[in-house]
Amino acid sequence: MFRPAQPILVVACLCLAAAAGRLRADAIADLERAASGGSADAQLELGLDFDQGKGVAADPQAAARWYGLAAAQGVGIAELQLGYLAEVGKGVPQDFVQARLHYQKAIALGVPAAGLRLGILNLEGWGGPRDQAAAVALIEQAANSGDHPSQQVLASMYFTGYGVPRDASRALALQQKAVQDDDAEMETNLGGMLARIHRQDGDLALARDWYQLSAEKDYAGGMLGMASTFLRPGASAADVELGRKWLKLAADGGNSDAQRYLAALYLLSPLYRGQPDLAAQAQDLLEASKAGGSPESAEVLELEKAGRTPAAAIQYVLTVPYDTRYIQEYSSHAVTGLPGLRGPVPIRIVRPVYPMIMRMTGTEGDVVVDFIVDTTGRVRLAHAVKSSHPAFSRLAVLSVARWQFLPAEKDGHVVNVHMQVPIYFRLRNVPRKTDS
Repeated sequence: MFRPAQPILVVACLCLAAAAGRLRADAIADLERAASGGSADAQLELGLDFDQGKGVAADPQAAARWYGLAAAQGVGIAELQLGYLAEVGKGVPQDFVQARLHYQKAIALGVPAAGLRLGILNLEGWGGPRDQAAAVALIEQAANSGDHPSQQVLASMYFTGYGVPRDASRALALQQKAVQDDDAEMETNLGGMLARIHRQDGDLALARDWYQLSAEKDYAGGMLGMASTFLRPGASAADVELGRKWLKLAADGGNSDAQRYLAALYLLSPLYRGQPDLAAQAQDLLEASKAGGSPESAEVLELEKAGRTPAAAIQYVLTVPYDTRYIQEYSSHAVTGLPGLRGPVPIRIVRPVYPMIMRMTGTEGDVVVDFIVDTTGRVRLAHAVKSSHPAFSRLAVLSVARWQFLPAEKDGHVVNVHMQVPIYFRLRNVPRKTDS
């Protein structure tokens, strides 16, 4: 008798998934037996699995335990990982002094990447005094050993003059070393560095060469970078069209920024606006960008629901400063759920500065700031109650402390109000690098 194939395929897929799950469970059980028997390699691998949630539920405390056993047997990578857990307070109490000790042991055991982390602690003064010379020496040593993230960070330091004298030639040389492994992200970074250097003279050939190499590896960031070299003020129609094509490639690759920029191009550029098919594509792009995590695209779509045309909505988001938009949006929801209480309403917000060293290492973070808005509308007692890293805490608190409000009112009288706000530090379309 004929039987439809689809249910059989579904059952087969479910069976395969179950089999794969059993294989993973068996592999973890084997690792645990070997690790409990004293295998340092198995202890390190288990630590990494629990740290990253690979094949098991993420468990930072279990990760720290297995790393500790491997480190006791002289495994340098385990010392490095323990240092990072102590640095960020993941699975163990946050302790920069302990982080330094772990990084020092990792360096002694021949792990160059630990020099970058220890250098950062020295540079920022976490767990000890600031020591710029020692920090640069450690990062230089790691970079000279061939550690590409260290080369990338050191290149950024020389390019921006952060902790060292500004030296664009040195920065370019280091960035070129960092891309020798044919890494698309590093190639994009080098293209961006060259584009910034040659922004005034318009000589973007070298930048485009590196963006091209990155784009050929299907790296959407390289495609977006290439698009930016064509979509410049005063660009010709031919250049705009080239930029559009690169934007489309990046958008098709899932880059949420490229999707939003391409939607804006279709809705606002005289070359494309007014075409119904492109307007429809713009809406699809904005939806895809929102799904990809773009708050700006989500804001555009909300404004459209509130009655603005797509072109007006995206024009508003592109041209009106974030601070103004935030205040306008917050003010429209100023009535709280408590009877008789209204506000407080922000009249000035200050966006936090992204910590330079966190930007250089590609690290993102979240902070929850707790504070009181007093009867004059000033922020009092601002402090971080939750933070992924102290580098973010300090700047988030400094930022919120400068906010100003129209004070809250309760039954017609101004009152103090306790508030908490989340502050997000995000590097758009950049892979996170939160572990070493």
